[in-house]
Amino acid sequence: MSASLLIAGIAILAILLALGVPIYLVLTAVASVLLLLDGGSLAGLGQHVLDHLNSPTLVAVPFFLLAAVFMRGGGIARALFDAAVTWIGWLPGGLAVAGIAATAIFAAINGSSVATALAMGSLLVPTMVDHGYNPRFAMGLTAAAATLGILIPPSLPIILIGLIAEESIPRLFLAGIVPGLLQAMLFTGYVLLRAGKFGGAAMPLPDRATFLSRNLYALPAMTIPVVILGGLYGGFVTLTEAAVLGALVSLVVVAFFYRSVSLKELPALLTESIDRTCVVVAIVIGATLLSAWIIKSGFPRDLALAIIDSNLKPWQFLLVMNVLLLVMGMFLEGVAIILIVLPVVAPVIRQIGISPEHFAIVIVMNIELALLSPPIGLNLFVMSNVTRRPVSEVLRGTLPFFLLMLVLLLFVTFVPELSTWLPDTLMPRP
Repeated sequence: MSASLLIAGIAILAILLALGVPIYLVLTAVASVLLLLDGGSLAGLGQHVLDHLNSPTLVAVPFFLLAAVFMRGGGIARALFDAAVTWIGWLPGGLAVAGIAATAIFAAINGSSVATALAMGSLLVPTMVDHGYNPRFAMGLTAAAATLGILIPPSLPIILIGLIAEESIPRLFLAGIVPGLLQAMLFTGYVLLRAGKFGGAAMPLPDRATFLSRNLYALPAMTIPVVILGGLYGGFVTLTEAAVLGALVSLVVVAFFYRSVSLKELPALLTESIDRTCVVVAIVIGATLLSAWIIKSGFPRDLALAIIDSNLKPWQFLLVMNVLLLVMGMFLEGVAIILIVLPVVAPVIRQIGISPEHFAIVIVMNIELALLSPPIGLNLFVMSNVTRRPVSEVLRGTLPFFLLMLVLLLFVTFVPELSTWLPDTLMPRP
């Protein structure tokens, strides 16, 4: 297959995605046409799709999505934030730090950055402004902290990476924990060092009764990540079973403890989760076809040989990929970035000595930055919509946090152990 056809196919794919054509339509149509032009048959395409959809991992996706839909209400976010305030709200800048802590925990429950930005933005920003914080700082902090939703497990982009690259999703989940905690710590350090500049009075130290009542009230919310991650890594359940338990516990928590979801709303929520599941499955179908075409083209093999012949070191390759991903993040949504880059690069990285877990986290951290990068950055628009303030003001508020995330990305790029140590320790490869 000629290189010109490969370049033309990827260019058409990128242009259509940038124009806003639905991802699943673009992937399926472009990949199918390219495979047919390359001598494939419709029956062969159908069989290829069925073979890849017959995956136990894919069964977990609808239940993770269902749990995220259940938790979209404000009950869990409010409980987590109020509990975090009792621990650190009395420090200078403590309310902002409590917001970071609550957002990180909510991210571990939710798995979606945009949903985290929506839930925490409508709660955290008004509260911080009411207590004297600069509105721009409050919006920037919340928009940036919400990106933890795709880095701390469970994460929907990480699940998608695992499905497309056929890598262990539990290992990928573990790879995101240390970088996610480091990002939360970086934000916390910056807030504590600059607390005086952005205003905001320290909260009064809570009395014993308040401390106990708020933390007990948050306890049901905390059971959700314990069930999902504790059950999975404790060896009690598989990934699919963990997803089912997560959805069930989420329903019980939001319906019976926080009452943010009524049973009358259940059919609509189930319909929404089915709709989102269909989109994800359609994306996986398109990505499977695109991967098959790219592998058939021989391009990954040629790319690997070219990298080996050029003596390009793994860190140099990752540095080039970071630049490419940052540029793509300005114009494409995160899922589109994964679907364009991963089928081409995934077959190559092992051959040049890069861990799949390390590369997956590099991709996810670049997507985090894309969520804050104009003109597409979704978190900027979510925060602008929630607060009714201009996107430009939200953007200026995110700049310090964007730079911190960029520094952390470089650190993770050059120190792969930050993303590989935990999966290698808890789930070593056979």
